[in-house]
Amino acid sequence: MVQSLLRAIELLEALKVPERWFSLAELAEQVQLPPSTVHRILQTFCEKMYVVRDDKTHLYRLGPALISLGMAAANNVKLQSAALPVLQKLSHSTGEDAFLVIPAGFKGLVLEKVEGPNNLKVIEKFGYEVDLHCGALRKTLLAYQSQAYLKDYIEHGLKRLANHTIVDAAELLLDLAKIREEGLAVSYGDYIEDAIGVGAPVFGSDGEIIASIGVISPNARVEKIGLETLKQTVKDCADELCYRMGYVNFSMRPGVPASFAK
Repeated sequence: MVQSLLRAIELLEALKVPERWFSLAELAEQVQLPPSTVHRILQTFCEKMYVVRDDKTHLYRLGPALISLGMAAANNVKLQSAALPVLQKLSHSTGEDAFLVIPAGFKGLVLEKVEGPNNLKVIEKFGYEVDLHCGALRKTLLAYQSQAYLKDYIEHGLKRLANHTIVDAAELLLDLAKIREEGLAVSYGDYIEDAIGVGAPVFGSDGEIIASIGVISPNARVEKIGLETLKQTVKDCADELCYRMGYVNFSMRPGVPASFAK
Protein backbone atom coordinates (compact mmCIF):
# COMPACT_ATOMS: atom_id res chain seq x y z
CA MET A 1 0.00 0.00 0.00
CA VAL A 2 1.31 3.46 -0.93
CA GLN A 3 1.42 5.40 2.34
CA SER A 4 1.31 8.87 0.80
CA LEU A 5 -1.72 7.95 -1.31
CA LEU A 6 -3.48 6.50 1.70
CA ARG A 7 -2.91 9.75 3.61
CA ALA A 8 -4.37 11.78 0.75
CA ILE A 9 -7.46 9.55 0.62
CA GLU A 10 -7.95 9.86 4.38
CA LEU A 11 -7.77 13.62 4.02
CA LEU A 12 -10.48 13.64 1.35
CA GLU A 13 -12.61 11.42 3.58
CA ALA A 14 -12.21 13.92 6.42
CA LEU A 15 -13.44 16.72 4.14
CA LYS A 16 -16.52 14.72 3.10
CA VAL A 17 -19.01 16.68 5.21
CA PRO A 18 -21.72 18.69 3.36
CA GLU A 19 -21.62 22.50 3.66
CA ARG A 20 -18.66 22.46 6.02
CA TRP A 21 -15.31 24.26 5.83
CA PHE A 22 -12.29 22.94 7.76
CA SER A 23 -9.21 24.60 9.17
CA LEU A 24 -5.77 23.14 8.64
CA ALA A 25 -5.53 22.36 12.37
CA GLU A 26 -8.86 20.47 12.33
CA LEU A 27 -7.83 18.36 9.38
CA ALA A 28 -4.39 17.60 10.84
CA GLU A 29 -6.04 16.42 14.04
CA GLN A 30 -8.58 14.25 12.24
CA VAL A 31 -6.03 12.42 10.10
CA GLN A 32 -3.35 12.50 12.81
CA LEU A 33 -0.68 14.00 10.59
CA PRO A 34 1.62 17.01 11.07
CA PRO A 35 0.06 20.26 9.78
CA SER A 36 2.96 20.69 7.38
CA THR A 37 2.21 17.33 5.74
CA VAL A 38 -1.50 18.09 5.51
CA HIS A 39 -0.72 21.49 4.02
CA ARG A 40 1.41 19.94 1.24
CA ILE A 41 -1.34 17.47 0.35
CA LEU A 42 -3.97 20.21 0.35
CA GLN A 43 -1.85 22.39 -1.94
CA THR A 44 -1.75 19.59 -4.51
CA PHE A 45 -5.49 19.00 -4.25
CA CYS A 46 -6.15 22.74 -4.61
CA GLU A 47 -4.08 22.89 -7.81
CA LYS A 48 -6.36 20.25 -9.35
CA MET A 49 -9.54 21.75 -7.81
CA TYR A 50 -10.23 18.61 -5.79
CA VAL A 51 -10.15 20.93 -2.78
CA VAL A 52 -10.79 24.69 -2.61
CA ARG A 53 -9.36 27.18 -0.10
CA ASP A 54 -11.00 30.39 1.03
CA ASP A 55 -8.30 33.07 0.81
CA LYS A 56 -9.91 35.17 3.56
CA THR A 57 -10.62 32.52 6.19
CA HIS A 58 -7.93 30.02 5.08
CA LEU A 59 -10.51 27.23 5.41
CA TYR A 60 -10.86 24.22 3.11
CA ARG A 61 -13.65 22.14 1.58
CA LEU A 62 -14.08 19.68 -1.27
CA GLY A 63 -13.79 21.21 -4.74
CA PRO A 64 -15.75 21.03 -8.02
CA ALA A 65 -13.35 18.63 -9.77
CA LEU A 66 -14.73 15.82 -7.63
CA ILE A 67 -18.25 16.31 -9.02
CA SER A 68 -17.43 14.82 -12.43
CA LEU A 69 -15.57 11.94 -10.80
CA GLY A 70 -18.53 11.21 -8.55
CA MET A 71 -20.98 11.38 -11.45
CA ALA A 72 -18.80 9.06 -13.54
CA ALA A 73 -18.58 6.59 -10.65
CA ALA A 74 -22.34 6.74 -10.10
CA ASN A 75 -23.00 6.16 -13.80
CA ASN A 76 -20.67 3.16 -13.81
CA VAL A 77 -22.45 1.66 -10.80
CA LYS A 78 -25.79 2.12 -12.58
CA LEU A 79 -24.32 0.69 -15.77
CA GLN A 80 -22.94 -2.38 -14.01
CA SER A 81 -26.24 -3.02 -12.28
CA ALA A 82 -28.21 -2.71 -15.52
CA ALA A 83 -25.67 -4.75 -17.49
CA LEU A 84 -25.41 -7.80 -15.23
CA PRO A 85 -28.66 -9.57 -16.22
CA VAL A 86 -28.01 -8.74 -19.89
CA LEU A 87 -24.50 -10.20 -19.69
CA GLN A 88 -25.91 -13.30 -18.00
CA LYS A 89 -28.40 -13.64 -20.84
CA LEU A 90 -25.67 -13.17 -23.47
CA SER A 91 -23.42 -15.72 -21.79
CA HIS A 92 -26.25 -18.24 -21.46
CA SER A 93 -27.30 -17.79 -25.11
CA THR A 94 -23.80 -18.15 -26.55
CA GLY A 95 -22.03 -20.32 -24.00
CA GLU A 96 -19.21 -17.78 -23.99
CA ASP A 97 -17.84 -15.30 -21.46
CA ALA A 98 -19.72 -12.00 -21.87
CA PHE A 99 -18.02 -8.65 -21.34
CA LEU A 100 -18.92 -5.05 -20.62
CA VAL A 101 -16.15 -2.62 -21.62
CA ILE A 102 -15.98 1.13 -20.99
CA PRO A 103 -13.55 3.76 -22.34
CA ALA A 104 -10.74 4.87 -20.04
CA GLY A 105 -8.59 7.45 -21.77
CA PHE A 106 -7.15 5.80 -24.88
CA LYS A 107 -7.89 2.33 -23.53
CA GLY A 108 -10.88 0.07 -22.96
CA LEU A 109 -11.49 -1.29 -19.48
CA VAL A 110 -13.42 -4.46 -18.63
CA LEU A 111 -16.01 -3.19 -16.16
CA GLU A 112 -18.05 -6.40 -15.82
CA LYS A 113 -17.76 -10.01 -16.91
CA VAL A 114 -19.99 -13.07 -16.76
CA GLU A 115 -18.32 -16.42 -17.36
CA GLY A 116 -19.81 -19.00 -19.70
CA PRO A 117 -19.75 -22.78 -19.20
CA ASN A 118 -16.96 -23.60 -21.68
CA ASN A 119 -13.70 -24.73 -20.09
CA LEU A 120 -11.52 -23.44 -22.92
CA LYS A 121 -11.55 -19.68 -22.47
CA VAL A 122 -10.10 -16.61 -24.11
CA ILE A 123 -8.37 -14.71 -21.30
CA GLU A 124 -9.79 -11.24 -20.75
CA LYS A 125 -9.47 -10.07 -17.14
CA PHE A 126 -11.79 -7.82 -15.15
CA GLY A 127 -10.23 -4.37 -14.90
CA TYR A 128 -7.80 -5.11 -17.74
CA GLU A 129 -6.98 -2.11 -19.96
CA VAL A 130 -6.10 -2.49 -23.65
CA ASP A 131 -5.73 0.08 -26.45
CA LEU A 132 -9.03 0.94 -28.15
CA HIS A 133 -7.97 -0.14 -31.65
CA CYS A 134 -7.51 -3.72 -30.47
CA GLY A 135 -10.44 -6.15 -30.56
CA ALA A 136 -14.11 -5.79 -31.43
CA LEU A 137 -15.34 -4.63 -28.04
CA ARG A 138 -12.81 -1.81 -27.84
CA LYS A 139 -12.96 -0.80 -31.50
CA THR A 140 -16.70 -0.37 -31.01
CA LEU A 141 -15.93 2.26 -28.37
CA LEU A 142 -13.40 3.95 -30.64
CA ALA A 143 -15.75 4.01 -33.64
CA TYR A 144 -18.21 6.34 -31.94
CA GLN A 145 -15.74 8.91 -30.64
CA SER A 146 -15.47 12.40 -32.14
CA GLN A 147 -13.22 13.13 -35.10
CA ALA A 148 -11.01 15.26 -32.86
CA TYR A 149 -10.63 12.31 -30.47
CA LEU A 150 -9.77 9.93 -33.33
CA LYS A 151 -7.13 12.35 -34.61
CA ASP A 152 -5.52 12.53 -31.16
CA TYR A 153 -5.77 8.77 -30.74
CA ILE A 154 -4.02 8.01 -34.02
CA GLU A 155 -1.31 10.59 -33.32
CA HIS A 156 -0.78 8.89 -29.95
CA GLY A 157 0.35 5.79 -31.86
CA LEU A 158 -1.14 2.49 -33.01
CA LYS A 159 0.59 -0.40 -31.24
CA ARG A 160 0.50 -3.94 -32.62
CA LEU A 161 -0.74 -6.48 -30.05
CA ALA A 162 -1.23 -9.40 -32.47
CA ASN A 163 -0.46 -10.33 -36.07
CA HIS A 164 -3.74 -8.90 -37.35
CA THR A 165 -3.84 -5.70 -35.29
CA ILE A 166 -4.57 -2.74 -37.57
CA VAL A 167 -1.73 -0.24 -37.23
CA ASP A 168 -2.31 1.74 -40.44
CA ALA A 169 -4.34 4.89 -39.75
CA ALA A 170 -6.26 4.90 -43.04
CA GLU A 171 -7.19 1.23 -42.71
CA LEU A 172 -8.32 1.77 -39.12
CA LEU A 173 -10.55 4.70 -40.08
CA LEU A 174 -12.20 2.57 -42.80
CA ASP A 175 -12.77 -0.21 -40.26
CA LEU A 176 -14.33 2.23 -37.79
CA ALA A 177 -16.61 3.63 -40.49
CA LYS A 178 -17.82 0.09 -41.24
CA ILE A 179 -18.55 -0.46 -37.54
CA ARG A 180 -20.67 2.71 -37.43
CA GLU A 181 -22.47 1.67 -40.60
CA GLU A 182 -23.30 -1.81 -39.31
CA GLY A 183 -23.72 -0.94 -35.64
CA LEU A 184 -21.50 -3.87 -34.76
CA ALA A 185 -17.81 -4.84 -34.73
CA VAL A 186 -16.19 -8.17 -35.53
CA SER A 187 -12.49 -8.81 -35.02
CA TYR A 188 -10.41 -11.73 -36.28
CA GLY A 189 -7.32 -12.20 -34.16
CA ASP A 190 -6.37 -8.51 -34.11
CA TYR A 191 -6.08 -8.60 -30.33
CA ILE A 192 -6.01 -12.27 -29.30
CA GLU A 193 -4.64 -14.84 -31.75
CA ASP A 194 -7.08 -17.49 -33.07
CA ALA A 195 -10.07 -15.74 -31.53
CA ILE A 196 -13.06 -13.89 -32.90
CA GLY A 197 -14.59 -10.98 -31.03
CA VAL A 198 -18.05 -9.51 -31.53
CA GLY A 199 -18.98 -6.22 -29.90
CA ALA A 200 -21.88 -3.76 -30.09
CA PRO A 201 -22.25 -0.24 -28.72
CA VAL A 202 -24.26 0.76 -25.67
CA PHE A 203 -25.69 4.28 -25.77
CA GLY A 204 -26.92 6.36 -22.83
CA SER A 205 -30.05 8.49 -22.65
CA ASP A 206 -28.21 11.37 -24.36
CA GLY A 207 -27.36 9.23 -27.38
CA GLU A 208 -23.63 9.11 -26.59
CA ILE A 209 -21.74 5.84 -26.37
CA ILE A 210 -21.02 4.77 -22.79
CA ALA A 211 -19.87 1.16 -23.20
CA SER A 212 -19.71 -1.87 -25.43
CA ILE A 213 -20.99 -5.37 -24.84
CA GLY A 214 -19.95 -8.61 -26.50
CA VAL A 215 -18.09 -11.90 -26.51
CA ILE A 216 -14.69 -13.27 -27.47
CA SER A 217 -14.53 -16.88 -28.63
CA PRO A 218 -12.04 -19.33 -30.15
CA ASN A 219 -12.49 -19.65 -33.92
CA ALA A 220 -13.68 -23.25 -33.75
CA ARG A 221 -16.59 -22.47 -31.45
CA VAL A 222 -17.72 -19.52 -33.57
CA GLU A 223 -17.91 -21.85 -36.58
CA LYS A 224 -20.11 -24.17 -34.54
CA ILE A 225 -22.44 -21.42 -33.26
CA GLY A 226 -22.48 -19.52 -36.54
CA LEU A 227 -21.09 -16.01 -36.82
CA GLU A 228 -24.35 -14.44 -37.99
CA THR A 229 -26.22 -15.96 -35.07
CA LEU A 230 -23.55 -14.71 -32.68
CA LYS A 231 -23.69 -11.21 -34.16
CA GLN A 232 -27.48 -11.02 -33.86
CA THR A 233 -27.40 -12.26 -30.26
CA VAL A 234 -24.81 -9.64 -29.28
CA LYS A 235 -26.76 -6.90 -31.07
CA ASP A 236 -30.03 -7.87 -29.40
CA CYS A 237 -28.39 -7.83 -25.96
CA ALA A 238 -26.77 -4.46 -26.69
CA ASP A 239 -30.18 -3.06 -27.67
CA GLU A 240 -31.66 -4.34 -24.42
CA LEU A 241 -28.91 -2.69 -22.38
CA CYS A 242 -29.33 0.56 -24.34
CA TYR A 243 -33.00 0.53 -23.39
CA ARG A 244 -32.16 -0.12 -19.74
CA MET A 245 -29.82 2.90 -19.82
CA GLY A 246 -32.53 5.17 -21.19
CA TYR A 247 -31.66 5.12 -24.90
CA VAL A 248 -34.90 4.73 -26.87
CA ASN A 249 -34.19 6.24 -30.31
CA PHE A 250 -33.44 2.95 -32.06
CA SER A 251 -34.43 4.45 -35.39
CA MET A 252 -31.01 6.13 -35.26
CA ARG A 253 -29.12 2.88 -34.69
CA PRO A 254 -26.84 2.00 -36.33
CA GLY A 255 -25.82 5.59 -36.77
CA VAL A 256 -23.47 8.32 -35.73
CA PRO A 257 -24.10 10.49 -32.65
CA ALA A 258 -23.97 14.23 -33.21
CA SER A 259 -20.72 14.46 -31.28
CA PHE A 260 -18.87 12.47 -33.96
CA ALA A 261 -18.89 15.48 -36.25
CA LYS A 262 -17.15 17.66 -33.70
